[in-house]
Amino acid sequence: MSRQTTTWRGTRLAVVSAALSAVMILASCGTSGDDAPGAAAEGQVYKVGFPALLTGAAAFAGKPIVQGAEVAVEEINQTAFLGQGATVDLKVEDIKSDPAKAIALYRQYATEGAAGVLCCGLSNEAGALAPVIRQSKVPAIVTSAILDGLASPPHLFRPVVLPSSPGGVYDKFVDSMAKAEAYKTAVVVVNGDVDAMVADGKVWQAALERNGVKVLETIAVGSADRDFTATATQIEAQAPDVVVASTLGTPTALLARSLRDRGYDKRILSSYGASGPALFDAGGAGLAGLAFATPFAADHPVNDTARKFTERYRAKFNTAPDMFAAQGYTAMWLLAMGLKNAGPGAAPEAVGQGLAKVTTQESVYGGLRYEGGQAILESPGVYLEWTADGKFSALSNG
Repeated sequence: MSRQTTTWRGTRLAVVSAALSAVMILASCGTSGDDAPGAAAEGQVYKVGFPALLTGAAAFAGKPIVQGAEVAVEEINQTAFLGQGATVDLKVEDIKSDPAKAIALYRQYATEGAAGVLCCGLSNEAGALAPVIRQSKVPAIVTSAILDGLASPPHLFRPVVLPSSPGGVYDKFVDSMAKAEAYKTAVVVVNGDVDAMVADGKVWQAALERNGVKVLETIAVGSADRDFTATATQIEAQAPDVVVASTLGTPTALLARSLRDRGYDKRILSSYGASGPALFDAGGAGLAGLAFATPFAADHPVNDTARKFTERYRAKFNTAPDMFAAQGYTAMWLLAMGLKNAGPGAAPEAVGQGLAKVTTQESVYGGLRYEGGQAILESPGVYLEWTADGKFSALSNG
């Protein structure tokens, strides 16, 4: 699907047979918890805006998020999920990592008649845009930001799995890894200029301490830092059993490389932000032994939905989808479920109400349930580690 940057387009992708529609709908979209209204009128076009992170430091995540959403749009349109001949028209534009640009685009999309918006790749963008969305009529789906308290029906919905929630992915990951590898000491590194990373750092530390691991130091680094020699030297001098990187993807990769260059050969733990294949360009073989928990991994699918998404993504982009692609895909399917619940020709307010009716979603992560617009995943996710040749190897979940 081509990306539109100036005007909404009205063309539609071909619609396949009703039999294929039923199969793909069951496989890809999950359930809403309510019977959906009747099919949309023939030829109806649902406009969806997407202020995206296509350039800048976060592009490693922003680009696959967009691509995942594009795969979802193709499925939604080709399977006639919204009714025979009804389609989603996704308009993607680059915010260049500028929250002000995201706000301007959201307002533009609302004026142009968008039924919904995908947004909020980073927490600083979400923090700026969320108050605007809550005072407006066009509902938005958060694609990847993990800032606390974002979900706010009927305005904001978040299918993003929050690993730092109590008993969530981080807690389960540390419990498993600390038991398996018997850590005694740790150093935690956080992006001190990113509120979400600082908050997650506290969750990591609490989980370590709960498992009897002494945190020797918490070191703050900048999200734009690219030289971690001094930090790695500082850590190596303390010789902790494990280093936890509560940092964005690129700083995580560069920190890992610097640690290996300084001779640190023990475990590094991080979030699924370290799962992007493009990070191997920054970290190289230094990523070897860096482990993370992720709700989705293309080579380790948890269900048929994940397998089919991976196949379709590979066919379209000639590469495997990462966690960020999965987030874009899941976000777009959630919005489609809200559109279907709202019924044909529904105003944006009705789409928000339709989204609020979604209680479950069969996703690439497994079954999600929604409370207050926030997705909750009960499973621990998949545990992986980088290898020296840039691949992922599965770890036991304990």
